[in-house]
Amino acid sequence: MDAIVAACALVAQADGWVTPQERKRMTDRMRETPSIRSFGLHEVLVGFEALNLRFDRDLEDGQAAAEAAIAQLRGQPGPSRLLIETACSVAEADGGFDAEERAALLRMCELLDVDPARFDLLVERAALDVRR
Repeated sequence: MDAIVAACALVAQADGWVTPQERKRMTDRMRETPSIRSFGLHEVLVGFEALNLRFDRDLEDGQAAAEAAIAQLRGQPGPSRLLIETACSVAEADGGFDAEERAALLRMCELLDVDPARFDLLVERAALDVRR
């Protein structure tokens, strides 16, 4: 749970703020995910808010805490996939990925040693670069 909550906070904070749509998407995903649902939505929200406060107080500290939690899933393909899928969903909640969100997602893939192409992150990034 901590790793997925950290991923949601990291991607939501990537552009400097958490939108209501991102927060709602995160809570919706947590309700829909049986392995997360068992922890209770209250615990998820408390963890998300605590991490967001760390980001607000010290951006580097918040990023380091989120990345440390995410990295704990390295070598676990199923949970890693769920984490990236959930983070992608949160990133898309307010209308699509921006450059900062995409960078955060690519960093998560690096931390977890998963191929970002499996989540269409590289293809969309290349398309974004061509449009500029």
